[in-house]
Amino acid sequence: MSRIVVLTGERGAGKSTVCRRTAALAGKRGYRCAGVVTLSLDGARDVLDVASGRRRRLTQTSREGPTVTQGRFRFDPQTLKWGREILSRATPCDLLVVDEIGPLEVERGRGWAIGLDIARDGDYALALLVVRPELALAVSRKLASCPLALVRVTEENRDQLPVKLVETIGRKV
Repeated sequence: MSRIVVLTGERGAGKSTVCRRTAALAGKRGYRCAGVVTLSLDGARDVLDVASGRRRRLTQTSREGPTVTQGRFRFDPQTLKWGREILSRATPCDLLVVDEIGPLEVERGRGWAIGLDIARDGDYALALLVVRPELALAVSRKLASCPLALVRVTEENRDQLPVKLVETIGRKV
């Protein structure tokens, strides 16, 4: 049976780091990992393809060229498309990562919103969905038919979470 873990926590708590470390550890143990992780770098954001390790710039700092704007962020539409393509072919897998489900996804159905559909389909052992605390209830409602656990990432637990999460994959495969 597939299981969804919604990772939530304050900005800078380590949600993306937990995802990256969980995928790295799961990969070393022979599990197939797929999805996207958003990385913060010097005020910009990159997206990482979990399966291949390839990265692309997600946010734009210049006002030139096409963008998708959400709040203070200006997203590169080509990178958003690339991330959706990664997610669309991510399953079947042992570990699915969708980092992050934010206002762009929840309020506008754009960005990584496809990740919610893929999580609902359940062709994986464990899915990690990164969600801001203020959107956790909305995401839980969108996935109401799925078994899910809400885990708050903190400075105190973030180093232990990857091992615990990988152990969960082992029980589900």
